[in-house]
Amino acid sequence: MLSVLRVAALAHSQLEGALRPLDLTVDRWRVLMAIHAAPGASMAEVIEALVIPATSATRAVDALVDLGSVFRTSAPEDRRRVTLRLSSAGLRKLRQAQDVIHGIDLPQSQPALGD
Repeated sequence: MLSVLRVAALAHSQLEGALRPLDLTVDRWRVLMAIHAAPGASMAEVIEALVIPATSATRAVDALVDLGSVFRTSAPEDRRRVTLRLSSAGLRKLRQAQDVIHGIDLPQSQPALGD
């Protein structure tokens, strides 16, 4: 079990490092992917899809809005409902992130003695 946790921590660290030059974190990248998969999703829908705390999702979305990667708008049918959409810059950033991620060699889990 410890080897799986170690591999997960190493993979997360590698992803963070690879995404940093794009002004992305793993959470921001995941939020971009979720919004791309479901344009017009609400914050609650993004939180549910990614299974992350609301504070993490809000921080990620706020940063992506500040970067011009995500638009936050009121839904026309219910102005209390806020929807999220990628901007063209956000779509470009997501594509750049995917290219970067496909180029990294993530660690593989190998059982260690005593795990």
